[in-house]
Amino acid sequence: MKSAAFFNHKIQNSSYHSHSSRYRPLLIARLTHSKYTACTLASQRLLLLDPGPYHKYLQAAMSPLFILALLAPLAAAFDCSKDLEAYDFQSIKGTYLDTILIDRPPSKTDYTWSIGICQDVENQADCPAKSSLCGVGHLKVDDKDILSEVIPFKSDHKHTFRPFDEQNSGVLLILEDLSWGDSSINAHVKFICSENDNPDNNKLRILRWTGRVFEANFLTPAACVKDKKDKNGKDNQKPPSEDGGESWGWFTWIFIFMVLFLSIYIIGGAWFQYNKGNSIDFQSALREVLENFVDLLRGLPTFFKEVVEKVTGNSSRNEYSAV
Repeated sequence: MKSAAFFNHKIQNSSYHSHSSRYRPLLIARLTHSKYTACTLASQRLLLLDPGPYHKYLQAAMSPLFILALLAPLAAAFDCSKDLEAYDFQSIKGTYLDTILIDRPPSKTDYTWSIGICQDVENQADCPAKSSLCGVGHLKVDDKDILSEVIPFKSDHKHTFRPFDEQNSGVLLILEDLSWGDSSINAHVKFICSENDNPDNNKLRILRWTGRVFEANFLTPAACVKDKKDKNGKDNQKPPSEDGGESWGWFTWIFIFMVLFLSIYIIGGAWFQYNKGNSIDFQSALREVLENFVDLLRGLPTFFKEVVEKVTGNSSRNEYSAV
């Protein structure tokens, strides 16, 4: 990547000096972050092709700062209402932290890990903005406290929620493959279902931090599956079907076969009528078959009614039965 001084020199000494303001967003994009270069380059091409009276507005709209403002809302903490709708994590929304001391003589490092539940980590000066999980290490040497490490999991980092194997016992938050220097960091936080009267509820407890793997527990009633019972104490959940959903599958296949059969019947009947010469063209044959099919459907209720009356003995002919 070329330096800022090089680009400024090129602008000042180029034939485009009078239009240098048009290229400034492109240079800023190259110097700030490569992901915005394509967008800004596209804006410059549009301006060169047809500057028009609105080139200033186009230039401002495609600037890196404007693009950053558009992308900022996309980086949000995990959505509790979507990812954890079976639980009540909204009730414990906030930032929670815990500390762990790592003793590596002759120095000690005090790590503070913070997690944001249903929101980003807040009130942690050393943690970058838009972090869902953040670790900060302070090195203690000769009574001096030196900031040595910052390990941030951004809110848009890929995460997975996995319920425990045991029913209604909790959920596991998995954050993996965070590139941090030359290392790859993985984090596992277990949200464990607990009773309301547990004094350790709603507290982050670090289990271990090895420099590559972070593990912690979080006891909370919010990790219990929401109660689905009504006011009378009866369970509103329907018992699971014994066929495991196969009945719906069979119904779907029957419906598909019925549609195929009717299609073959109508098209085949029209083709047969046309080949016999009973119709002028295929369209007339198709219309005739459809009319016959509709008449058949209209007669079905009467047919079934007569069958039911025959079976139940309610037919009107009983009044004239022989003696």
